[in-house]
Amino acid sequence: MKQTYLKKSATLAGLMGLLLMVAGCTSPEGLFGAIDETASPEKATLEKKITVSELTSTVIVEFESGRAALADIEKGKLLGFIDAQRLNFGEAVEVELPTFSGSNGLNEQRFAQVADFLTDRGFNVAPRVTRENAPDSLRVYFVQYVATVDPNCQKGWYKPEGISYENLPLPFMGCANADALAGMVANPRDLVAPANSDPMIGERAARPVEVYRKGAGSGAAPVAAGGE
Repeated sequence: MKQTYLKKSATLAGLMGLLLMVAGCTSPEGLFGAIDETASPEKATLEKKITVSELTSTVIVEFESGRAALADIEKGKLLGFIDAQRLNFGEAVEVELPTFSGSNGLNEQRFAQVADFLTDRGFNVAPRVTRENAPDSLRVYFVQYVATVDPNCQKGWYKPEGISYENLPLPFMGCANADALAGMVANPRDLVAPANSDPMIGERAARPVEVYRKGAGSGAAPVAAGGE
């Protein structure tokens, strides 16, 4: 009986030693299968990219041969273009600048017709020089910028498969900040080409502060709480 017990103990010890030797020479991937989605510094960065795409929409305004007047049907086409693109008051719209030479002033009048129509509706019109001009027509351009977040963020909340012993951030970390920034920016173009700040804005903001500081010695009457 004692001999049998010793044989079983030796067999069990041999199996345990074999398992320890295999575990020491084999990676976790070898034991549990290939793990492709384990968290890594490359897959778990906190900085998510925001891609800004430039989209240009165009409408062609046509004129009768030899005439500069803007027909009613073309006015309706422009109004439909404005509604389709959801243009807001004060946005920039570009009008194709035709060749003025040899047109006896006809192209100038056509350009003015389209520009005045858009300006009267509150848009900022700018000329756009093109290489080729089609006869009896002008193109109107509206350039808009669209911000999209890193495609990995579109997956939503998820956890990589496999062993997470690295203690790294999960892949979706940073998506909320990127999505919030892309959604709240007024003009996505500012993310790639910020507009120059107007120095007058700072001067106007500082002027009330200067008046307030000098108010005690200027003899100015204090403003009542009710604003009168």
